[in-house]
Amino acid sequence: MPNKPVWQTQCWQEIVQGQLSYQYCEFGEQSKHATDGQPITVIAMHGWLDNSASFTPMLEHLMQQSSTPSMQVYALDFAGHGHSFHRPQGVFYTIWDYAIDVVQFIKAKGLTKVVLLGHSMGACVAPLVASMLPNEVQGICAIEALGPVTTDIQETPRQLQKAIVRQTQQQQRSSKIFTSPKAALAARLGSKMSLQEHAARLLVERNLAPVDDGYAWRSDRRVTLPSPMRFSEDQVGAVLANLQMPVVLVVGNDLQTSAKLAKRAALVSQLQWLRLDGDHHLHMENQVSVCAQALVELSAKCINKEA
Repeated sequence: MPNKPVWQTQCWQEIVQGQLSYQYCEFGEQSKHATDGQPITVIAMHGWLDNSASFTPMLEHLMQQSSTPSMQVYALDFAGHGHSFHRPQGVFYTIWDYAIDVVQFIKAKGLTKVVLLGHSMGACVAPLVASMLPNEVQGICAIEALGPVTTDIQETPRQLQKAIVRQTQQQQRSSKIFTSPKAALAARLGSKMSLQEHAARLLVERNLAPVDDGYAWRSDRRVTLPSPMRFSEDQVGAVLANLQMPVVLVVGNDLQTSAKLAKRAALVSQLQWLRLDGDHHLHMENQVSVCAQALVELSAKCINKEA
């Protein structure tokens, strides 16, 4: 383990919709690889029902490496996740709103050259952010996804119906209360999205809040609701085909044979596949060092491109 905590500060950034929480760290001399006085900055975006602690293992690894190049990392908690704001009542959490939040964060911080690091939902958001800020986004490291989940146009009425039915059902249920952090950890380990215990513990610790009767999730229950609308595959394809920056796509065992993902990847002009042995959270588990190195190499490529 590193001699000091990986995260130097726990912060909030005010954006139009509310206060976006993030964790921050930096490595090396910030002027070493600066371009026009501004170093390459990493914006890390976690997966659905995860939080910014998703990237703690990768950054802990980088802190231990003497050759790690200069970088600064902002690991965000998406709205409704971790310590970030919850959207107003009656409002759904849509993929494009997550992307707009990230764009507003980048603009509020005055960042001009960024590499996007996204896992799962974060990798769904990343191409949208890059399309909105093509001059600021220098590269994308996408882990276990590439662009948003889609719905066939013919399924639009059913998607609308499903969203409103689920919303009504959820309003009738009370929030889950856990008797202890250990019970919350057991619940996360028992979820459909399998996680090793050390990885689950990081996410649970950041997502757990004490309440009168025990402990509750900080995350907004409404993030589990289906969106009333989704992009079509043609729309996502247009976004991916428009990307003009290097993209590294990291996938574990389940996605290596995905024809749909391969079709998407083929649309990106500067894409590098990285196929690894591992599960959905491989960047927190057995492939921490490889994923960290992929980020370092992508950042170096972006720096050299600008030099």
